[in-house]
Amino acid sequence: MAAMIAEPDLARIDATLGVSDADGFSAGYQLIVHLGQSAVVLRSTTTQRLLTIANASGGVTPGGVCLPNGAEFARVRRDLSAVAPGHPVDLSAWSRVATLVPVDLHFTPRHLDARAVHAVSAELARGNAAPAASFDGGLARVRSLAPALAEAALHGDPRVLLPELIGAGPGTTPSGDDMVVGTLAALAALGLADAASRLSAAVTPLLAATTAASRHYIVAAASGRFAEHVYQLVDGMVDGMPARTILACASRWGATSGVDLLTGLAATLRAELAHRTKGAA
Repeated sequence: MAAMIAEPDLARIDATLGVSDADGFSAGYQLIVHLGQSAVVLRSTTTQRLLTIANASGGVTPGGVCLPNGAEFARVRRDLSAVAPGHPVDLSAWSRVATLVPVDLHFTPRHLDARAVHAVSAELARGNAAPAASFDGGLARVRSLAPALAEAALHGDPRVLLPELIGAGPGTTPSGDDMVVGTLAALAALGLADAASRLSAAVTPLLAATTAASRHYIVAAASGRFAEHVYQLVDGMVDGMPARTILACASRWGATSGVDLLTGLAATLRAELAHRTKGAA
């Protein structure tokens, strides 16, 4: 028998999932590998679709739900952690909650503050040079490829570099994959649809080399849909937010995922802004 998980007091949901989607909150979910501090990932036993349940600081993710506060997320996470591995989890009560609010996660272009972009890049460079940022799993090497990924996505052929990135580095969503999602977010923020299409087409044949969670987020990014925490990072560079604040925001998502994503995002934004400045000179 499936373990019943009580409905949340309030939740926001990716609009593509829909509050009336029968698959979205059926009894056919089971807990998979990821039970993180900022998100829990479940998988449908019937369709294999993923559902991310995130805390308020991370926001709504593609195909996911965001709970209203830390206490509510902690309660749901605690209930899920008590479920035996592979045992079905019943979320069917959630679909009857009137307070499930749909959120459109499609990205639209933004006008970025060049000074904020350069400040974030400098802050990331300082952090990546520190010993604590160079631990195992190839993290330092993966992040060092961000400028090359940016140039390939903007003006070259990303097919040459992507095999070195997809599935590379630590994490449930490996660092290289998070950088690719960040690069796709930058292209969306810049309104570079053709470049985004080229990168999406180049990464699709490589998805079997990475995790189910990463495939889920890369496919969403290729369709122009990004988690709300990605919006927070981009909007921080629109509004001229201090670089350390933006980096702190990124650090709250996963062990390294948020900073990995920000690394790809900032490198691509910086490269394109530099290209535009050079072209205008």
